[in-house]
Amino acid sequence: MQDLIWQLRDVDSFTVYVTAVFVAIVFFFIREIVKAPLLALFCVPFLMAGGILAPLVFQQLMITLAYDKDSNVAAMSATGVLTTLVALIVVKWVWTVLKERRVSGAKPVAATKRSPRKF
Repeated sequence: MQDLIWQLRDVDSFTVYVTAVFVAIVFFFIREIVKAPLLALFCVPFLMAGGILAPLVFQQLMITLAYDKDSNVAAMSATGVLTTLVALIVVKWVWTVLKERRVSGAKPVAATKRSPRKF
């Protein structure tokens, strides 16, 4: 864990900027196309974390996606943001399925009949 903290300290600004651009694109996508602004705002910190941690994980595993350093950072950040987005979508879908299953078991209560009012 301490090794991860030291690696996070050494993240360069280019990685943060590229990740911020990808997160802004995904934020706009969720907010405008899916019409869920609160979900988009909720996802931003997770997407940033995924985009910043992905290059560190790839470097730790010694995986290179491109030969150029800048292209490699952009590809790894994009992979991290997209992986985080897929994970968030799966969690949201499972949450919705569980809530729907819980609600489908409930039976509606019949309304009591009232006597008609006399004027």
